[in-house]
Amino acid sequence: MITIETLKQRSLDKMGNVQTIVQEKVWKMIEQSYTEGIFVQISSGHRTHEEQARLYGQGRPDYYWNGKRYGHSGNIVTYATPGKSNHHSGRAVDFFLVSSDGRKALWTVNQDWRKVADIAKSLGFQWGGDWSSFKDYAHLEWPEKSQDVRDLQTKLRRLGYEPGPIDGLYGPRTKQAVITFQHQEGLEVDGSAGPLTKNRLNARTYPGNPIYFGAKGSVVKRIQRAVGIADDGHFGPLTEAAVCTFQQQHRLEVDGVVGPRTWRKMFGNRHPS
Repeated sequence: MITIETLKQRSLDKMGNVQTIVQEKVWKMIEQSYTEGIFVQISSGHRTHEEQARLYGQGRPDYYWNGKRYGHSGNIVTYATPGKSNHHSGRAVDFFLVSSDGRKALWTVNQDWRKVADIAKSLGFQWGGDWSSFKDYAHLEWPEKSQDVRDLQTKLRRLGYEPGPIDGLYGPRTKQAVITFQHQEGLEVDGSAGPLTKNRLNARTYPGNPIYFGAKGSVVKRIQRAVGIADDGHFGPLTEAAVCTFQQQHRLEVDGVVGPRTWRKMFGNRHPS
């Protein structure tokens, strides 16, 4: 039977210069799968732009990049052009299974394959088999951690969605919050926070603190317009009563306070900014 050490060495030869955290998690995935009697290898890791061009060219015979023809016959295996793949940053790897003696590659997406994907996801990877459009069953990706993602998570939470911890990682809970937001807003539902989603999110973002009796300013005027009263910018008794009526009509907690859920209902896709 093939050893863990052999699986790791073969994988190391294919991964190249991936991020340290990715390599550490891959080792754990191989080890945990091995205890289940499943033998996993990595087929690809870090890629140059030229390597990505060759992959993108498969199934696109007329594809040229930087003046050179990279297109060739075969089945399409990726939709990421050079410079657009997460393999460039060392955050992504592709895997496959091998027979117990290590001599045969196994590419059937069966129960064992999905078990490996579940193990990888439990370690923090995102799996291409979960993608809603083009499914890449061999693909594992470590979430990007950035201030932009933290900002996205903060805005989603202010609107009453549940993106998980504000940690800068675009993980499953953040993606689901984006999907819920896109569905609510009538946007294309793909789980990706692209320009259209970000622009809509910026327009809808809750100010961060509840707006209630005594508040003044442009935000109050916006609320008044949403509930159909004169926009004098002063949150007085009339505004409070109108907010209560709005909440009652939309089956929200009736407290006269514009918190995240009331704000989201006021300024959803049926209420342009």
